[in-house]
Parts: sequence; C-alpha cells; structure tokens
Amino acid sequence: MNFRCSIAAVTLLAVSGPAFAQQIAGEDEASEGTIIVTGDRFGGRTAADSPVPVDSIDREQLQQSGRIDLIQMLKVTVPSFNSPRPLGSGVGDYLVPPSLRGLGPGEVLVLVNGKRRHTSSDLNSSNGIGRGDVAVDFNAIPSFALSNVEVLRDGASAQYGSDAISGVINLMLDRSVGTRAQVTGGTTTEGDGEFWEASVSSGIAVGEGGVLRLTASIQDRKGTDRSRPDTRQQYFGTNAAGRPVAISGNFGSGTGLTPSSGRLDPREATIDRQVFRFGDQPSTNKQLFVNFVAPASDKVEVYAFGGYNRLDGDIEYFFRRAGQNETLRSLYPDGYRPRLDTQIENYSMAVGLRGDDLAGFGWDLSSVYGVNTQDLAYENSVNVSLGAASPTRFYRLGSDFYQWTSNLDLTRQIDLGDGAPLNIAFGAEYREETYRLFSGNIDGFRNGGVPILDGPAAGSAAPIGAQPGPTAGPDDRASLGRNSVAIYAEIQKELFDRLLLQGAIRHEHYSDFGDTTNYKVAGRVRLFGGLSARASYNTAFRAPALAQSGYNASNTLILNGQQAIVRVAAVDSAAGKLAGATDLKAERSRNVSAGLTFESGGLTATLDAYRIDLDDRIAISSTFQDVRLTNFLAANGQAGFGALSYITNAVDTTTKGVDLVINYRHQFGDGSTFSGTLAGNYNKTRFDRIAGTPAPLAALGITTPLFDLTQQLRFSDSLPRDKVVLDLNYAREPFTLSVTNTRYGEVSTVALTNRTPAQIDALVQGNDVRLVPVGTAGNADIIQTFGADIITDVEVSWQVTPAFRLSAGAQNVFDVYPDENIASTVASVAAGTNGADNAGTQPYNAIAPYGFNGRSVFVRAGFNF
Repeated sequence: MNFRCSIAAVTLLAVSGPAFAQQIAGEDEASEGTIIVTGDRFGGRTAADSPVPVDSIDREQLQQSGRIDLIQMLKVTVPSFNSPRPLGSGVGDYLVPPSLRGLGPGEVLVLVNGKRRHTSSDLNSSNGIGRGDVAVDFNAIPSFALSNVEVLRDGASAQYGSDAISGVINLMLDRSVGTRAQVTGGTTTEGDGEFWEASVSSGIAVGEGGVLRLTASIQDRKGTDRSRPDTRQQYFGTNAAGRPVAISGNFGSGTGLTPSSGRLDPREATIDRQVFRFGDQPSTNKQLFVNFVAPASDKVEVYAFGGYNRLDGDIEYFFRRAGQNETLRSLYPDGYRPRLDTQIENYSMAVGLRGDDLAGFGWDLSSVYGVNTQDLAYENSVNVSLGAASPTRFYRLGSDFYQWTSNLDLTRQIDLGDGAPLNIAFGAEYREETYRLFSGNIDGFRNGGVPILDGPAAGSAAPIGAQPGPTAGPDDRASLGRNSVAIYAEIQKELFDRLLLQGAIRHEHYSDFGDTTNYKVAGRVRLFGGLSARASYNTAFRAPALAQSGYNASNTLILNGQQAIVRVAAVDSAAGKLAGATDLKAERSRNVSAGLTFESGGLTATLDAYRIDLDDRIAISSTFQDVRLTNFLAANGQAGFGALSYITNAVDTTTKGVDLVINYRHQFGDGSTFSGTLAGNYNKTRFDRIAGTPAPLAALGITTPLFDLTQQLRFSDSLPRDKVVLDLNYAREPFTLSVTNTRYGEVSTVALTNRTPAQIDALVQGNDVRLVPVGTAGNADIIQTFGADIITDVEVSWQVTPAFRLSAGAQNVFDVYPDENIASTVASVAAGTNGADNAGTQPYNAIAPYGFNGRSVFVRAGFNF
C-alpha cells in the first residue's frame, strides 16, 4: 500500500503517454520519410525503420471524397480498420464501434497527442457488432483540428496500458500558424441523407515556436431510408360475427398476398405503408477543440489541449402497428414509430510541462481529464399500462463516465561511445475512473395497472413500460469507481549500425481486479538494398470497462425475426447472479508479429504477419429466453424477466492475419506528381474456448451455451476478414484527381434459427447460406453470407487561387449495394415463416461493412488565409 501511495504522489500532475519527443514530432503532413512517433519514446522513426507496423495518414488524405465523420475516414484509409453502420441500436447508431485487426472496440486504445482519450459512458447493448463493449466517441474530435493520424498495428500495453491489444490510434493535433476554413455539402443520389459541414481552424504564434490553434466545426446530417413498404396486416381483422381478430404479422397479410387474420379492415387499402426508417439516423454535431504550446523558459515548454462537443440526434425505432398490444389506439389510431431524443456530450482538457534537461533527462509531466455524458429520452411513445393518462415522452436514462489520468515520463540517452546511444525511459501513472448510470422517468418503467382497452385482447394485462422498451428503473442506478497505479520502463539500442532492439515492461495495479505485468520486445534488422526484417512479441491486457460491470437496463432487440425486450443485467445484480453471472476478469493477450520492410526512392513497402491469442474476452452472453428461467427468477423475487443477458468472460480466441502496405510517389518532368497506396489486411479468428451453459441454467434443463452461435459470428465473421484499399492520386497544378477503391470482403451472420426443412427450402433459394443442424428433427440455424464488394470514391480538386480550393466528387460512384437479407415471400409464409428482413421491410443487413445508402455526391470549398 505504501508503494502505491508513493507512486500516486509522484504522479499527481501527470498523464499517460509518450515523453517530450513524442509530443513535438509528427506535425508535418505525411509524406515519404514521415517520422512516426507512436510506439517510440525516443524521437520517432520512419514507417520502414520502425520495429513495429505504424501507419500515418495526413488530414488531407483523411478528408478525401467529402467525408465529414472521422471514423468513416479511418475506415477508408486504414486497411485493418473496420466499423459497421449500426441500425436500430439506440445511441449506438452514433457511437460507431471501431475494430482493428479483427478485434473489438474495447481492444484498441485511442490517444490524442499521445495522451489516453476517455471512452463513452454507453455500453453497446444492441444486437449487432460491438455488442457488450465500450468505445471512444470519435464524433467528439473534428478532423479539421488534426495534422495527421498514426495507427500502431501491434499490442502496446507495456507502453500504454489497458486496451492496447490490437493496437493504438493516435490523433495528432495541428500546431501550425495560419487560418483555414472549409464548407462541404452533399446528398445521396436517392435524394435523402443531405449533409453539410462548416469548419474553421486558426493558429496564432505564441512566443518563440509556440502556437495557439482553435478549431470549430459543425456537421449536420439528415437521415436516409432504404426501407420497403410494410405489407403486414396493420389493423384488427373481423370474424364472421363481426368481432375483432388479432392481426397477422406475416409478409403480405395486409395486402392480400398471404392470408390475413380475419376479414381485412378497409383502412388496409388506404394506409401509407412506408412506415419504417431504415438507414442512417439524423444528427447535428458541434465541435470545438484547442491546441496550445508555448515556451515557459529556455528549457521548459507548457502545453494544453482539449475540447467540447455536443451531438443531438433523433433515432427512430421500429413501427408499432395499430393492431399491436403495444399501441394505445386512442392516441395512435394508425400506429406509431417511437423515437429516441439523444444528447451526447464530451469534455476534455490536458495540461502539462515538458523539457529536455532535468538532470540530464527529458521529461513530461501532465494531466488529462475527460468526461462523456449521455441523456436519452423517448418521444412519440406510450406506456400502454397507464391507459389514456400515459405521457408520450419519457426520460429513458442518463449516464456519464469520468477519467482523470496523470503521468510522469522521463527519457535519457546514454552515450556508449559507439555512435548509437542507449535510450532509456521510465515513468509512472495514476488514473481514476467513475461511471454512473441514472434512472429514468418512473412512468416509463412502472406498471400502471390499466388493462388493454380495446380489441381482441381487451381486459388482458397491458405491456408494461414505455415503448420501445422500459426506462431505467430506480434499482437500475449504478455508481462505480476505481483507480489504477502503474510504473513502466523502456529501453532501446541500435547495434552494428543495422540492428535495432527495443524492450518495455509495465506493472499496473487496479483497485477492482488486482495486478498485471506486461512486457514487449521488438527488433528490426537492416538486410540489404533497402530491405529490413522486423518482429515483436508482447503481452497485453484490457481491464473491464466500468460500464461493463455496472450497466443494467432493458432494450428492444430483433431476435429470430421478432421484436423482444431483453434485460442486460449487471453482473452483481440479483437476477444476473441467479442466471450465473460472475465478476469480470481482465482480458489478457499474447501478440506476436513478424514482417519485412522495403524502402527505395519513392517506394516504401511493409508486410507484417501477426497472431493474437486473447483469453477471457468480454462480451454480452447469449440471450436466455425460456419460461423456466422466467419462473425461476420470479420464484426468487426477480419477476418480469422475459429474456435476460449479462456481461461475461465468454471465450478465448486466436486471431491470425497479415497486413500489406505499399506506397509509391513519383514526380514527372513537367512538375506533376503521382502517388499511390495499395494496402490490404486479412485476418481470421478461431475459438479456443467457448463457455458452456451456466450451472444455474443447466439445472433448469436449459441447454443454451453462455455464448451461442449468434454471438460467436459477431466475433469471427461479422466484420470483413479481408479488405484491400487502392488509393491513386495525380496532381498537375491547378488540378488534382483522387480515386480510392476499397474492396470489403464477405461477412456472415446468423439470419434465422431453428427452421424446419420445409421452411429452409422456401427461404434459402438464391442466397449464400450455411446450415447448422439443431436437434434431431432436421431443423437448422441458417447462417447467411453477404458477398464482397468494391466501393469506388472519386474527388477532383481545383486550386482556383492560392487561397481558394474547390472540390467535387462522389462516394460509391457506381452505386453499389450489399446483398439482400433472406427475403420473406409468399412461399415462406406458406411454410410458416417470414425471412430475415422484418417481414419484407428491411432488405439490407446492418453488418454491411460500407452501409447501404448507395451513391453520395458532394462539393467542398476550402480557404486558406
């Protein structure tokens, strides 16, 4: 205890991150020979000289093709980086989960200027990629404030601590002097999804070599919609006696394509059936960021950076038909579509001092504080159990996450007389984190006791809680905190003018799960003619996010083609423990990487193979939906759980892959230039351990494993195993042409479960599917695979004057759409099942790696002062 307290005292004013040299490098635009600083505390190296693979992408390359959100920019420019376009996942539609080298959003560490960035307070509880994880909110950081982004594709926990399993993304802020501005506007060629952005960034000189740069940006995006008409029966039918009959949920049952339930209501012929929104959700994002550095004396520099953003969004959930029990027909006679009024805010500030001569040491003493808050409210909603007195707006829940990290870094070069000094570094870190989850409006949670008022179910118990799902109740509140203390050291030496060796070690103590020690060794050797070989081995870890321990709420998901309310129970909740939840453990990995680099003239190439063995991966469990569990929970004082999940250390995995990056640049005799990048990634994840059915559930006769097939494919096949980017640029003043081709490999998901042979025959025609047998009656789960596609983006720029640049272009210029979901058809309904497309309304799957908006066009005007 005395040891930990002494370290905390030493690091009271410091923050995790690289030393002084890392903070001042990497500010020039990426080009041949660009210095990479991420993963190197001793001044940085070029990509070809680095002992581990690192990409550097400058701001102009990021902003090619008119994109305005940072995470989509990274997806196009970094081959091993992927992200889905979530749909119907609540706030997760905006907090897009990133993936590096095939792993999850929690296994990649994000830095700003080399300092750890706080994560979101939201636990992704959607039914899609990233489920059960927590990610950094990339919407908080304007791309216009950056000079470049560096992506370290290797484990780095020994250097940076928790989360750096698949790699590190370091967002480097611009510290140049001058003013620039840009305005971008665009739309899809379907006539929706209009977007625009206005940004300005200004830097003024401060002292000798100092700068204060302020960046402001606003981005507005309208929604897109690729849904199809809802042909299901909307209103009660009537029987021969004229009494109401419950509606059918089958494709075509409201339009006469398939049998209805009773005689159709005349309104079926006149209702507007375009009732779903299926696409990107609208939002407005306001961002402000500052970057400051100035000399405090001849030997000391002071710096600070940070920002604020607020995103306001309006997420639309699935339509509730007039004849559903979830509809209060006196209020919504033709049905309704609940919305989620979303407000996400981020605050951050880092301050520090650094110098290069403290008793012969370079030093960096700094502190960073970051906060993410979320406030969510249902609009156009209802709690049917409150009857006609029900409100239509309910505060759903609020959450926040606070992170304060302090660090002291020291570096030194020791001259050994051979022309290559011994570089050493060591430091200490103290970090505090707090997570809070707030309850919502009680009217959105409680049972009002009013039965269903009309229709065939009149007098029956009404659905309890707001639509689309109950608000967080009084018992759902959470307040968790922890601290961690770390000490670390690093050493680097070049031998024989060709061999570079690097080692790092870090010991860390967490107040909630104990101690961990991680190390890294890496090396690079020059061979001949610009060719080098490099390799690394490291251990890494990921501490469970506090939200993964404390989140406790209900969400509406689509399970097996049907809407269901699923409770994600906190691991220490009574319901969670009864169902087998246990305290979370840290994820731990062993990473090995080996590769070749080549550099000659305008050509640079790197080829790296890697293997990541990851134990105790954290995820949301299978959804346990069984009347035996419901009754068991009720008998033990936990009533009202129709379906239950919880966070757990579910599996061990091994991910193998290879990265290839080739850059070429050539200047012609007429002054024009050509540059091209060919970059690719292939990875494959296998399961080494999958936890079985929890003992309390097995005792009830339930056989569902802790991590079922649906969850497994999210880890192994729902992101592309392969991705290739070919980026070509030709510039001849005053014009520049850029063409980017991105090939996304195939992805797969569990489309439907436990279908009979007759149903399978009616469903799978024309689709790429794989069947997984269930039981002994010939039933099977259906896995659907969506094919690979190439997406082409084009941009043409005209430097009208030295101060004014005009650009225009298109994303997905050939208007490519992904393969469609297994469709609901007349034949499938005759066999007793709908398809995987929500009864025909949702033709595309949310795992589509490039979305399903089709072609977008844009224009952009840029100004420099």
